[in-house]
Amino acid sequence: MKKALSILLVCILVLSMLVGCTSGGKESGADKETSTPVSAGDSARDSSGDSSGDSKVIKIALITKMVDSPYWQTVKRAAEEKAKELGNVEVTHLGPPTEADIDKQVQIVEACINDDYDGIILAACDVDALVEPVKKAKAAGIPVVMIDSGISEPVYDAFLATNNVQAGAECAKLMAELIGGKGQVAIINFAAGTQTAIDRETGFTEEIKNNYPDIEIVGVQYCNSDPTVAANQATDFITAFPDLKGIWGANDQSAIGVAQAVTEQGKSESIMVVGFDNSDDIKAGLKSGTIKGTAVQMPTLMGSRGVEIVLDIINGNPPAEKDIDTGVTMVTTENMNDPKIDAILNQ
Repeated sequence: MKKALSILLVCILVLSMLVGCTSGGKESGADKETSTPVSAGDSARDSSGDSSGDSKVIKIALITKMVDSPYWQTVKRAAEEKAKELGNVEVTHLGPPTEADIDKQVQIVEACINDDYDGIILAACDVDALVEPVKKAKAAGIPVVMIDSGISEPVYDAFLATNNVQAGAECAKLMAELIGGKGQVAIINFAAGTQTAIDRETGFTEEIKNNYPDIEIVGVQYCNSDPTVAANQATDFITAFPDLKGIWGANDQSAIGVAQAVTEQGKSESIMVVGFDNSDDIKAGLKSGTIKGTAVQMPTLMGSRGVEIVLDIINGNPPAEKDIDTGVTMVTTENMNDPKIDAILNQ
């Protein structure tokens, strides 16, 4: 009887130990790891850039004036790199096939509102047509950060852009220097209704009018960011004005077409070409000397900072200033090999 009682006591002791081990493995609600959407300045991330936990993925639509130009691809790359660094952000790049397709861009913005994106980064194809879509996004609780090209009403949350009036003026100053302060010049702009095109042209023409009375602007054409159209327009200017001294291409696609026309017409030495932006073709033109200078913006800053600001707004930290100047640098055949300039040219 004593032996049977001893065995029973041992069994009870073992069973109680097993039950205690099992209950000790349960996690209390207070100990569960939680995570919230990270802000742009949040340092609580691991070295790979991923945020911990299973926080909600923030969906951001990057809507540019077109998708396949080198400039917008640079913006896209910078935005995606920042999203990867933050860890819980997903960037989708969208845009119309050409900068002239304003209706298509309007449709894209409205579709993003319906698709419940958490934020929108927008470069507007038209200063007026995108006002209402931006208002609709804001009414739906979606932050809108404008980049590069703005709209006529400040209904957005922030605007990251070059001071394009000043940039146009800097291009005019360089052109005046290149042609000795006198002679005929032409402008190939890219889109009549885009704020950036309007501002750059205003800056260029006002600088010439106010400070270079011996320079005549013989005309302005708009190529809708099509290098082939720009080349044809430049050729027409060269034919119509045999004494033409210079042509300004107001964005990368315009300048590429101008450089092509000047080369084909055998005028690389007599007609000065000033461009805008820093695509591979622009850089090749600088190296060959066909393009004498270009105004380089900061598309990487627009892309990365745009993502940061959207996230900050979502987390209740809007920027102190709505309008942010991202800067511009004049790069020429003379200074392009300077290390600081080279870094900007090849951002």
